[in-house]
Amino acid sequence: MTESPRLPSPRGDYRIITCVMPAGRGAEVLETLRRELGVVSASIHHARGIGTRSLRHRVYADEKQVLTAVVEAEQGDAVFEMIYFSAGIDAPHAGMVMMGHAFRAAGLEPPVATEDIQ
Repeated sequence: MTESPRLPSPRGDYRIITCVMPAGRGAEVLETLRRELGVVSASIHHARGIGTRSLRHRVYADEKQVLTAVVEAEQGDAVFEMIYFSAGIDAPHAGMVMMGHAFRAAGLEPPVATEDIQ
């Protein structure tokens, strides 16, 4: 039987990491975080907006995905770096990633496989 990931305690020192990336990369980054670092307290959602791209102020629509992860402080730098490179933020105009403090967190426990529920 596989061991479930250890969830952080509700109070402590945490980092909240938010990444805005091009649409279509979020699920892959989320899976990489779960598989390689064991991060289960992360989610993605879709965002849409408008902006100006040139000096002529032409309006364009753009779609992004936003990933948010809450991790323990010791794990923050490693998760930040993994998100930065796996989301492709190291390329120009690809998005942004931010990290801040959080002193309280509530995680979701992943489903546990049960043999027989009656």
